Amino acid sequence: MQVWSTSAQLALPIDVERVSRLDLEFIDVRRDRGSFTVLVFLNADELAQNAGRDHERFAAGYTVFAQSGCWGASGHCDWERGPASAFDRRPEHHLRPFNLTLDVTRAVKRLGNPDALKLTIHAAALDDPAATDVFRFRQVAALAYQ
Repeated sequence: MQVWSTSAQLALPIDVERVSRLDLEFIDVRRDRGSFTVLVFLNADELAQNAGRDHERFAAGYTVFAQSGCWGASGHCDWERGPASAFDRRPEHHLRPFNLTLDVTRAVKRLGNPDALKLTIHAAALDDPAATDVFRFRQVAALAYQ
């Protein structure tokens, strides 16, 4: 299982009580190594590795279903390749990274009115629960809506 925590807390420079929704957005989530499940915990200092959805600091979870390995011809799973020409009308590659948005409003409001959030993420691959390079993304942001 992969355990990841933010090195710096995400600032919340807004009164949480006035927020109608608070999201965590993970930018460019990779899904080219197979299916996995992600559990997100907020401000959980001492967190057991077997913590689950019933933990008091659990905020959200998400499962990504994806293929593991490539069964096509050479270049089939190369999601970084561009269109073949200006007239290429094929849809985006099925393994292209995506943005994952998780609603954590209720979990943040349970914390009171925090100034910042520290994220702890437990991610497990479906085919290899001991894998440590499971949840890969470029950055994470907290988005608040009034």
